[in-house]
Amino acid sequence: MLEKGQTLYERIGEENILKLVDDFYAELEQDELIRKMYPEDLLPAKNRLKLFFIQALGGRQTYTDERGHPMLRRRHFQWEIGTEEATHWLKHMHAALEKASFHEPEKDAFWEYVYGAAQHMVNK
Repeated sequence: MLEKGQTLYERIGEENILKLVDDFYAELEQDELIRKMYPEDLLPAKNRLKLFFIQALGGRQTYTDERGHPMLRRRHFQWEIGTEEATHWLKHMHAALEKASFHEPEKDAFWEYVYGAAQHMVNK
């Protein structure tokens, strides 16, 4: 479970991160409010989120190698993101997290991270 010095990436495991993102996008695909913010083909966005989480949680730096610094707020500024949009995004992430098979302390730490990130994206 929790070992001192391990990254959240190591504690959750890459396969669990990949599945979490797949489950998140399965939920998001049905959302009338925020689905329109995404391209018709969700695969590129899904793959970017996988690489982002791998890096942000302490894994390899492929996201930065391929796309440069994450600059989350700047990359998302083209869309109007209010509290309602952030809440919808978090609802789908929470549903995916509920399906996840990793331990509760890691779920809590992951939730804390994505909750803060979602609040940071609000720009209206």
